Amino acid sequence: MKEFTDKILQTLKTNGFPEKRVSLPTDKMFEVAESKGFSFNDVLQSLKDEHHIDSKIGPDKIVFSQGAVENTASANPFEGMNQEQMMRQAQEMMSKMDPEELRKIQEMFTNMSPEEKEQIMKKGKDMGIL
Repeated sequence: MKEFTDKILQTLKTNGFPEKRVSLPTDKMFEVAESKGFSFNDVLQSLKDEHHIDSKIGPDKIVFSQGAVENTASANPFEGMNQEQMMRQAQEMMSKMDPEELRKIQEMFTNMSPEEKEQIMKKGKDMGIL
């Protein structure tokens, strides 16, 4: 499985990863993994766990993107950006979220106290986004 995972990593990098999202054909990836005697889902989990690579499986293609790395100095995705860049990055991040993730964020905001909501609004105004 390691050889196959390494081949995927090489293919992703050849196609501009991690700066770009890269897609590979769904059926072909599952077929190759099965022909080698292992689960492609295990390969995807390995890519996520070991390399922080996220994947979204669609009917025709699997889209790979760079996942979040926990506890790093640059954990703030907006660090060093101007207002326009921050807005673009925030929109891109939201477009990558599945409906369940968006629902959880909305629910979290709804359940905040008025003081917590006020703090968030103040931070947004201080950053120039509101």
